Amino acid sequence: MRVERIENIQSELEEHVSDQTFVERSNFLEDDEQGQGKTLERIIFVDGKRRSFVRITTDEGFRGIFAELCVGAVIWEKDVGTRPLFSPHSPPVVERVVGFSQNFPESGNQEVEGFVFKVIKDGRDAMDSIDSYLQTLEIQEVKKYLTGSSLVVKDGPAVPELPFKENVGPIGLVKNISSTDLKGEDFRKLRFLKKGERSKMFVVEKNTERKLKKIGTYVKLVNSESTRGLVRLETYIEDDSQILHLKSIFDDLAATLPLLTADLPIPRLPENILPIQFLEKNLSYFLTDKHYMNTKLFAYLGR
Repeated sequence: MRVERIENIQSELEEHVSDQTFVERSNFLEDDEQGQGKTLERIIFVDGKRRSFVRITTDEGFRGIFAELCVGAVIWEKDVGTRPLFSPHSPPVVERVVGFSQNFPESGNQEVEGFVFKVIKDGRDAMDSIDSYLQTLEIQEVKKYLTGSSLVVKDGPAVPELPFKENVGPIGLVKNISSTDLKGEDFRKLRFLKKGERSKMFVVEKNTERKLKKIGTYVKLVNSESTRGLVRLETYIEDDSQILHLKSIFDDLAATLPLLTADLPIPRLPENILPIQFLEKNLSYFLTDKHYMNTKLFAYLGR
């Protein structure tokens, strides 16, 4: 691999924000009504964090991104608070990768000044490959906790690889609701939900080999007459008999999640609830300093 150009990556935030899309492929469960949910005793939250370093262009025109990924979990307990399920003695999963599109011809590892980066190329482009690999790591992390008794909430969309199990989930918590399975007119009504209220559950048919159905609901975390504080909860079920138990979980989360956030001028609140912010902050301590790694990469790749 011959590198023709190296560029610094300034921010993990998306530079381009797309319009909201409404994909009308779901149906409300008309007989569903929100019940009297209870505040849960504990929840395990799972999330991953990405730190991107430099973007490169090879002499053959392939664009790659050097990045580091970290995945872990915290547990929130009603009477105790939030604590990480990892430590310096038992660290979270950390992997260094260099992402390319699926057309990139090389594979294996790239060693840089003693740091080994795994070449990944499963996506449409470099960042898509990295995000796909991060999701794989998150799935593996979630599976560690599905044998326990605590509800597991994964930051981000539900995935078919993690179908719903009674009492433990997992439940996907979607904060970016720019894409929805609802009709536009139905989605716009959700802004009138009050704090702690949820919408009717909706069903999205999925044509998978296991014939899974995605079930979701929208929850309002704070009082507002807009979509501020609106998040989506979702999971995949294997059988309709699970819907009644899932309804109870959704009711309990609608009662609990508003207690874990605040309507304050803090970046990404109220949707990025406090236990997840705490998790992301603690994961960042296990990532290599960006300026240090960039210095290493520029020196090595520049040669």
